Amino acid sequence: MGNLISGPVATSMEPPIIEELDSSASRPYERPHPQETFHQTVIDTDSFYGKIRTVYSERVLKTQLDQLRKQGSYEAFKLGWHPKYDVQKLQGGKCTIYSPPTLFWDSDVGKWIEAACYFLSSPDGKRSPHTAEFISAIDELIAMMAKAQQSDGYLGTYFTVVDKAGKLKNLRDMHEMYNCGHLLEAALAHHRWSGDRKFLNLMLKYIDLLMKTFGPGKNQLHGYPGHPELELAVLRLYSETRDPRHYAFGHYLVAARGKRETSLGGKPFFVWEAEQRKDTFFHASMASIDDGRYHQWHAPLHEQDTILGHSVRALYLVTAASDLDGKLLDDAKRLWSDCVDNKMYPTGGIGSIPDIEGFSEIPHFLPNGHDEGGCYAETCASIACMMVCERLLSHELSGNARDVMERCLLNNVLGGASLDGKQFYYVNRLATCGDENADRSDWFEVCCCPPNLTRTMGLLGGYMWSAKTKGKTISLNVYLYMSGKRIVELPSGEKAAAEMQSEMPWQGRTTLKLQAPEGYDWSVRIPEPEYAEDFKLSPSDLSPQNHVGGYRSLALPAQSTVSITFDMPVRLLAPHPATHQDTLAIARGPIVYTAESYDNTRLEEAHRHFEGLGLLETTTFVEVPMQIGNIPMIGLISQQNVYEKTISGKKEIGSMTVVGGGKKRWGELEEKLRLVPFFARSNRDKGGRLRTMFPRVAVSDVE
Repeated sequence: MGNLISGPVATSMEPPIIEELDSSASRPYERPHPQETFHQTVIDTDSFYGKIRTVYSERVLKTQLDQLRKQGSYEAFKLGWHPKYDVQKLQGGKCTIYSPPTLFWDSDVGKWIEAACYFLSSPDGKRSPHTAEFISAIDELIAMMAKAQQSDGYLGTYFTVVDKAGKLKNLRDMHEMYNCGHLLEAALAHHRWSGDRKFLNLMLKYIDLLMKTFGPGKNQLHGYPGHPELELAVLRLYSETRDPRHYAFGHYLVAARGKRETSLGGKPFFVWEAEQRKDTFFHASMASIDDGRYHQWHAPLHEQDTILGHSVRALYLVTAASDLDGKLLDDAKRLWSDCVDNKMYPTGGIGSIPDIEGFSEIPHFLPNGHDEGGCYAETCASIACMMVCERLLSHELSGNARDVMERCLLNNVLGGASLDGKQFYYVNRLATCGDENADRSDWFEVCCCPPNLTRTMGLLGGYMWSAKTKGKTISLNVYLYMSGKRIVELPSGEKAAAEMQSEMPWQGRTTLKLQAPEGYDWSVRIPEPEYAEDFKLSPSDLSPQNHVGGYRSLALPAQSTVSITFDMPVRLLAPHPATHQDTLAIARGPIVYTAESYDNTRLEEAHRHFEGLGLLETTTFVEVPMQIGNIPMIGLISQQNVYEKTISGKKEIGSMTVVGGGKKRWGELEEKLRLVPFFARSNRDKGGRLRTMFPRVAVSDVE
């Protein structure tokens, strides 16, 4: 793609102001994003990930395009009236308790275009039977956007059609900057795929308007997005343009958040902004007009000790901060660590409070379902966590960040779409209860998750590994064990190649073949996952230079082959004691397992939602090959199963239970408990009922 030439500079724009910037700080373009490198890797279509991607290129993209057309968002850029605009109609950008779903339409279209461009850039995507339809839809959408763009550069359907007076009047709630960020990412993807600048030029004009209007200067509004996304998109734009204005703007949007401005009477921007529009209302997620926790403006990033609020907002903000350096990178690491150490489910799910789609303020408050007090685990939140992990890895290799990225991908993220490509999850609870079942949905009024998932699968090769060349040494950092081949362009104009064949995530066997021109050598860093046992590299005379942070480092000649093997026994995972859940989850390698009523009909009928079933600490499992949705995988059968019998000495008094000093006793079950990978749940018939974590039972408690 090469560096871009930015659009015209707005002459009235204040000069860039970047606070606390270390002159030695790395720039995003020095650490290429996966969106820039994915096309350098061709994923083996016969591999696990290749087969999953085929579902997306041939079915999911088509399903989502049809749904966008049905919903109305596809036609929105024609600027006609849609009946859905009458729902919670806004006036002057003033807040309503809940946001109308039509506010997000532009971003949904943007993410679909972005996803389609990634697949159209890949050999497997080009083979989709719907390629011609996708290209036609992309062209039509961009043509509509070109006509819809206002003369000043503004591009947004809702505030062009429904609420003209509200344009850029409520950054806290109205998602204009969020939509812009997703459209910008789509434009970058489109330019990389097509070489055509039309869409990109539209977005550069819009970005110029925002840079002129918002910033730290005296003649600018000191605003930033209510829903972070533009920050990370502008930093990606900077990687392509190398325009210092774009870096300054992205840095400003992250660093300014939560500050109390003297020029605004010592108030946060969003409080001042509400006063300007004479708006005393605030979103249902807020406790008061100056409660910034939900949107992460309760304090500047440097002062935020724990991650709070809406999960996706928070992690998109942390993604942008992790693309910077210095103190903001430190902030990103601190908040990400709080997320994964204290507020993440074993499935990589994030967000335990449904009312705010976000984080509890209580560490380790991780209920499994509604009956326990929550559980949300939005698909988008786990994707956002993957994005943070990748940016952190671009700075410094970390086995922990790699393991978390893989856990999110192979459990909560992949589980976001059915394996026939027709239905989706927004919420990924670990257990059903009451009258619930685990059915997927055809679509959602707020449909952020499906296209977000598809664009992630489209650029998956960018998450596989990173590579760069210094002198005659090619550095290759492996992130995910996958089957694919990457071409590395060398400064001399020559090419090197790295090819990986992996049986992951089902078997710990991988072969890495390296080829480079004579005179070059390789510096390779290979991950040793936390779940791996008996980790071996061959040939046996390979001597790692070091073993730090979950990685083995190897110095290899130009032509090399390395075999990586390790065992992945079934493990029982216990949550942190502070959860107050004496339970166990079942995992094999990076895959977490769940029990579905589909495989356990009689057992689940006797113990609805699998309540009252326990796992012995000593239980063993049989691994069984199976196939769901044409994807081969490994299921598990628990060999020792127990059920709760009674509590000795209990009696009922009204609605109360009196326990006479006894404890739970468990009985043995003859029937076996069958489990499937969490991501593959709800793919056969209807979703039924499920449970992922079970009470922990000691052998001494079984009668």
